[in-house]
Amino acid sequence: MIAIEITNLDDLVKEHRGPLTAIIGKLVTDVEAEVEKIIMNEMLAEFEKRGIHCQMASIAGISIRRFEST
Repeated sequence: MIAIEITNLDDLVKEHRGPLTAIIGKLVTDVEAEVEKIIMNEMLAEFEKRGIHCQMASIAGISIRRFEST
């Protein structure tokens, strides 16, 4: 399993959907879900270019706890 945390959600939405859509989108849509779609589409396009066949799934409801070593 690979887990990726995207930390610049607003920037990605602005880049892919435009600044006005990004501002309005916060009020109307789930920004995390929008970024998830963007990233998955980009990954699938890149995989296809490289001849990689895969299936992707979006999984909701996972709780992640982070621990730091001392």
